[in-house]
Amino acid sequence: MAAQEHPGVPPDPAKFNEAVKAFRKRVPMSNADWDQLAADERQRGFTVGAVAQADLVQDVFDALDRAIDAGSSFDDFKAEIGPKLADEWGGEDAPRVETIFRTNVLGAYSAGRQQILDAPAVKEARPYRRFDAIEDDRIDEDCDEFDGTVLPADDPWWASHTPLIHPNCRCQINGLTPDEAEEEGVTEEPSNAEAEDGFGKPYSDDDWDPDLSRFSPELREVLADRLR
Repeated sequence: MAAQEHPGVPPDPAKFNEAVKAFRKRVPMSNADWDQLAADERQRGFTVGAVAQADLVQDVFDALDRAIDAGSSFDDFKAEIGPKLADEWGGEDAPRVETIFRTNVLGAYSAGRQQILDAPAVKEARPYRRFDAIEDDRIDEDCDEFDGTVLPADDPWWASHTPLIHPNCRCQINGLTPDEAEEEGVTEEPSNAEAEDGFGKPYSDDDWDPDLSRFSPELREVLADRLR
C-alpha cells in the first residue's frame, strides 16, 4: 500500500464492513473512564486525550465512523472536528488531529483485515501470516525490525505484535498459503521488541463482560445498554 500524506480508508472494492463493525463496537468515554480499562479492554473504548466534554468525544467518534463507513478524507475530518478540538485544547494542533484520524481509521482497517483472515475458510487456505510495513522515511524502528516476519497464524507472537504497533502505525498483516510461507521462509527467531503500551494486540470479537462499577454512572448506563 503506497504511503499517502493524509490517508482516508485504504482502497477496497466495496465498503469495508468488517472495519465498520469493529469500530462501532467501541464505546466513547471520558479519559477518567478510559483509565479504568485494563490493557486487553482498550480496544473496547474510545476517548480523546485532554477532552473533558462527553459530547465532543462523541462528535469525534461520529466523524471517524463516517470516515470509515464512507471513505471520507482527513481534510473532511479536520474541517469538521479541528476547530472544536482547537477550542477544547486552547489552540490548534494539526499533528495531533491527524494522529487521532490516522490511528483510529487504520486501526479499524487492521481489525477488519484480522476478521477476514480469521474466517475459518480463509485461515484454512492461508494458515500463515506476514507482517508488512511501509518502507519509507517515516517507518518506525520496531516496525522496520518486524517487517517480513512470517509465522503461523496461531503463533503466540501475534498476540503482542499485530498492527497497530504504535500511534500512526501503517503496518498490516497478510495471509500466506503454506507454499508461499515455505518459499519466503518461516521466521525462526522473531524480534522480541515490544509494541507501544496499548498497541500490538489483535482485534477480538469476543463478548465483553466488564465490571460496570468501575465506571462513571453515565457510562454505566451506556455500557449496560450496549452489552444488552
